[in-house]
Amino acid sequence: MIEQAPQLILGHPEITINLSFIFIINCGLLLFTSHFKWFYILQFISLAIYAIVLVPQLFFFNMFNFYARMNYIFLSPGNFIIAFFYLLIAAAVISSIVWVQVKLIKSMRRQIYVVPVFALALIIAKLLAPTAEFLSASAIPTKDNTPVNNQLIPWRKLYIDYIGSNNIAQIHKDYAKFSKGKTSITPYQCNTIDDETTTTLSPTIQYLQDTTADKDFLLLMESWGELAESKEQEKLINHIKTLFKQQGPKLTNNYSLEFGRTCFHGNTSSAEGRELLNMNDEESYRAFLERNVKPPHNITEFKNKNGYHTIAGFTASKQYGSNMSNAEGFRRALGFKSRFYYEELSKHYKDNKENTYQAVFDENLIDSILNESKRYEKVFAYALTINTHTPFRFDVKNNIDGKHYYKIKRELFKSFKENQQAYDQFYRITSIIKHTFKRVAESKDFDRILIIGDHANPDFRTRGLYNMKTVPYLIIRRKK
Repeated sequence: MIEQAPQLILGHPEITINLSFIFIINCGLLLFTSHFKWFYILQFISLAIYAIVLVPQLFFFNMFNFYARMNYIFLSPGNFIIAFFYLLIAAAVISSIVWVQVKLIKSMRRQIYVVPVFALALIIAKLLAPTAEFLSASAIPTKDNTPVNNQLIPWRKLYIDYIGSNNIAQIHKDYAKFSKGKTSITPYQCNTIDDETTTTLSPTIQYLQDTTADKDFLLLMESWGELAESKEQEKLINHIKTLFKQQGPKLTNNYSLEFGRTCFHGNTSSAEGRELLNMNDEESYRAFLERNVKPPHNITEFKNKNGYHTIAGFTASKQYGSNMSNAEGFRRALGFKSRFYYEELSKHYKDNKENTYQAVFDENLIDSILNESKRYEKVFAYALTINTHTPFRFDVKNNIDGKHYYKIKRELFKSFKENQQAYDQFYRITSIIKHTFKRVAESKDFDRILIIGDHANPDFRTRGLYNMKTVPYLIIRRKK
């Protein structure tokens, strides 16, 4: 309860409270020894296992991949300062609780058998009784909520199990995927049961991998997720449609706008593999880079073979990435002919301070992509943003586009359950999208522009608002 209750408070929609295997072991030890050092040691082992497994899952990582990428700490140490601070607080709280537990156990003296008996009762309950489930009154019905199909999207759901798994199943699953990732690629696939949508092609491969257009632009948007409540998500989509129309006839007369959704499986690296190589997960990303396993699709290679100039840009450093690769290594392996990063962009643009990453404004990256594209007749361009990456802090005064912040807040704040952090992050994403609309209207250079989220927002304060299976996308196409 101590471990997971904060997740419920901070917005995670589904929480399981259960009894740790470590508790069962402690109960057994109490029958044979009065030395409490093992009690302390096992409590901290339990905490360590919890932290080691939970932290990667929060950011959509396979835990083994996460710890293989620990150069993140050296490239962006600021991202881990808050996490380390919370860990110290958690350790202090756990220490206090263990101390209280030991005091209680010592005070029981001859009645110490009560604790193991209680544990035995819970084991029996685990075998005989179903998991208790509590759904809050604020659970959100889906649009298909009918007497025949009475499904709910959980806004607050609490499970009480009797003996927890201590994430053993998750550890085994992650290791199996980690091992497989060294040797093989899993093609991208969504299925209705697990992912709420069905497809075998990523939007980039589906819409852009052909030669019918001279200039295509893929923009992968950091942490652009889809709200769990479909009616509220529709309001956000309508807002983006309004931004499109606000650009006037230069855009609306020449381009059409469509929206869609697709499933995501993992972090940003996984999303890059999904869109550019039609791969399913980060393990496939590793197989492509480490073992040179050929993916089912490579849109960059396809465009190169068909006479396109390929361009890749990233707002942050070329070193950003993992021990297995980095931003530059991945883009070079894909075959992009032109590549630029913070190292080049920072010579011309000021730094962005909305998170701890060393980066310029994403709008400046988009401008640079468009300017570079003007030099060639046929182009495939790819850009990855980073300004909206957690830990995100929106600066209204110093942002490129903050003048409509309060007006739009009055219209959309309730869609985010009045969560300030979630609204700020969405406003920042839409300001980048709006800037893209504006530049496309001015230049009319590109034929197709696909903007898609990499994964849902993983921020602890907001993740309970989002669908953890799908991300939105929009595609702008030149009218014929």
